[in-house]
Amino acid sequence: MPKPECEEALDRLFEYIDHELPEEEIHRIGEHLKECPPCEAEHRINEKIKRLVNRTGHDVAPEELRDRILATIRATRPEAGA
Repeated sequence: MPKPECEEALDRLFEYIDHELPEEEIHRIGEHLKECPPCEAEHRINEKIKRLVNRTGHDVAPEELRDRILATIRATRPEAGA
């Protein structure tokens, strides 16, 4: 079972990457990523995905699609530290 800090960091990862969180949360999640290799690996993967998507165009996916993608990622993500 993932630690609560890992769960929060992974659940908020896209908001963290997009700088859509309050500064204190960005700092807290950033500190967690520095100390947790599995979460940092997930962060690097998502950063790479974002860069690749940005190169393909600037259309924004509907919010419903984003929510479904995030739910799928969460459901299929291996547990942190496993």
